[in-house]
Amino acid sequence: MRLIKAIKNGFRNYVNTSDVSSRGDFWFWLLFVSVFLCITLIIDGAYLGPLIGALNGEELMAFDQDTPKWLSIISLLLLIIPTLTVAMRRIQDTGFSKWWILISLTIVGCIPLLFFFVKKGKKLPKE
Repeated sequence: MRLIKAIKNGFRNYVNTSDVSSRGDFWFWLLFVSVFLCITLIIDGAYLGPLIGALNGEELMAFDQDTPKWLSIISLLLLIIPTLTVAMRRIQDTGFSKWWILISLTIVGCIPLLFFFVKKGKKLPKE
């Protein structure tokens, strides 16, 4: 049930960066995004890629490297904004500024971000 709540909160607060996200909500959201993108990659590789290739007159095998991955690209573009906002809200829950997300632009910046994501946050009231 908590997974569904985390998914709903992720989509409901699509561009809301002023609130906070609990540690569980953040990790359940990442689980959802990972599983969803894996499923879209499988659908692209097994079904849509060869189908689109056949429509173009090419013979592509399933999971061929040259198969187009349109469903996965569209899914990634739709999920990148809520994933960033969930991460920003998670950083705010630990007491830091949401702009610490920009440190992810450096390779070394992923280490402090991981610290923010696993750190215990503020005590939130029960709903």
